[in-house]
Amino acid sequence: MNQTLRLGRIGGVPVGVNWSVLVIFGLLAWELADLEFPARYGAGAHPVYWTAALVASVLFFVSLLAHELAHAVVARHNGIGVRSITLWLFGGVAQLEGDALDPGADFRIAAVGPATSLALAGAFAGIEALGAAAGIHGVVLGVPAWLAWINLLLAAFNVIPAAPLDGGRILRAGLWHWNHDRDRAAILAARVGRAFGLVLVVAGVCLFFVPSYGLFGLWPAALGWFLTSAARAEERWAQERSDVRTVTVGQAMSPAVAPVAGDMTVSHLLAHQAPWFRIQTIPVVDPGGTLTGLLEVDRLARLPAAEHPTTRVASLAHPVAALLVARPEDHVDRALERMMASDGLPTLVLNPEGRLIGVLTLQDVERAAERAHHAAAG
Repeated sequence: MNQTLRLGRIGGVPVGVNWSVLVIFGLLAWELADLEFPARYGAGAHPVYWTAALVASVLFFVSLLAHELAHAVVARHNGIGVRSITLWLFGGVAQLEGDALDPGADFRIAAVGPATSLALAGAFAGIEALGAAAGIHGVVLGVPAWLAWINLLLAAFNVIPAAPLDGGRILRAGLWHWNHDRDRAAILAARVGRAFGLVLVVAGVCLFFVPSYGLFGLWPAALGWFLTSAARAEERWAQERSDVRTVTVGQAMSPAVAPVAGDMTVSHLLAHQAPWFRIQTIPVVDPGGTLTGLLEVDRLARLPAAEHPTTRVASLAHPVAALLVARPEDHVDRALERMMASDGLPTLVLNPEGRLIGVLTLQDVERAAERAHHAAAG
């Protein structure tokens, strides 16, 4: 999930928000200010309700951030790095740099999220109770009351045993502990997630035709569509990783092609480097012949034609320092795990002397998985 706005770092982890947060923030604030609070506390000063709604909406996203930070803290405690935390339309995502090494760690990382939301629900309920005991009433108490309810709902929803929800991760950990096969456990949890997502889609479409819900009935459908898509992607990844478990990087990689100069323009590359369109990546070197980056060919297709004469190849290439590195004898499933944790960046394949001999991409892994799957099927 891309970060549109970087908020800073917490414990060294980049924290940001996606543009879609503005959508849910605006809808939440409007619903609270114009519907929820007036219905509960009667007609009152409109600015007061809007102020309370804005405060509640901000604290809701702070709660989501706390939920994801809890995942990050426990992941680090279990030896897994955290690349970033991003808040977006349907909540938050803590992007980890790898998978848990055992079912116990997998369970702890997953379970701490709902536990944090449940603790926050209790804290806000306590604030509401203390305020009521002190004689405070009205919309001032409405803010912690709503936050207690929404965090409780968040905790309950997340423990549903359907990937990619936290409950799906917990289910995966349990299945992994039972069958000693992480990939098989992930596939089963993802299939449950797909089924649950489809149920939400159907429920949302049905609610759309209920007059009292209208457009709001489409929210479950949108959430179900997201869950189904995410679960399908997880299932595909787990299946691929299972299929290539015995395949080496050297067997799956694409051989490295002749490098191009980084100061070459895109126009020159397209005109004189045929058949560039038949390959996925091109090594990029400096004037001294030192490897400086790797160009993914599909980036060329996204570059406007008007910019071809002035754009240098080096400006489109991934710097070497940002790329992953593997040896030919490494197993593809471990390389795939690192690639998925790095937004699908290609992997440079080096021989024992440190010379580039190939490149491993997600497309290479897919092809290797297909070959291995067909071979296993006979």
